Amino acid sequence: MTVAIRERVYRAPRREAQATATREAIVAAAGRLFADQGWAPTTMAAVAAEAGVTAKSVYAVADKAGLLLLALERHEAERPGGDVATELLRHYPLCRTLEHGAAAEPALRDAWRAHQRRHRADAKRIVRAVADAGQLRAGLPAGRAADAVWSLVTWHTVALLVEERGWGHAKLARWLDEVVRRQISDG
Repeated sequence: MTVAIRERVYRAPRREAQATATREAIVAAAGRLFADQGWAPTTMAAVAAEAGVTAKSVYAVADKAGLLLLALERHEAERPGGDVATELLRHYPLCRTLEHGAAAEPALRDAWRAHQRRHRADAKRIVRAVADAGQLRAGLPAGRAADAVWSLVTWHTVALLVEERGWGHAKLARWLDEVVRRQISDG
C-alpha cells in the first residue's frame, strides 16, 4: 500500500511582502537612474546603492537589460493620462535609454522595435483624430501623415527642445499643436 505524503506548504506573508517591497525599490531605483543617467552610466552597483540593497539582491531581480524592461513596464503602468506634452516630458528619458541600450544590448532590440511600433500607432491615432474632425490636409494620405508625426515627435526632438532650449510644458504643447497643424492639417 502506498501512502500519500502531503507536502507542507511554507508561507511567510511578512517575508513575501518584504521581498515584494525590495523588488519594487530596486525597479524604482533602476528607473530613476536610467532616466537620469542613461544606459551606460547606470550600473548594477549604482542601482543597489540607490535602492539601499546589495548587488546580489539586484541581480536576483534581473540583469541590467531586464531591469530596464521592468522599469519601462512600471513607468507605463504609472501613466497618469495627461496630454501628449505631459506624456512626452515624462517618457522621453527612458525612451532615450531604451534606444541607447538596444544599440549595446541585443536583448533590448525587440523592446525598442516594439516601442517604435507603439509610437507609430500613437501617431496614427493623432492623424485619425485630425481626419475625423475633417481637418486632414487634402490629398495627404493618412499613412504619410502618420509618418510625419511619428518622425517629428520623438524623444530626440523633445530632448533637444527641453534640455538644449529650456522649453517647458506650455511651450512644448504649443509646438506639438503647431507641428500637427502645419504638417497634416488644413485647419
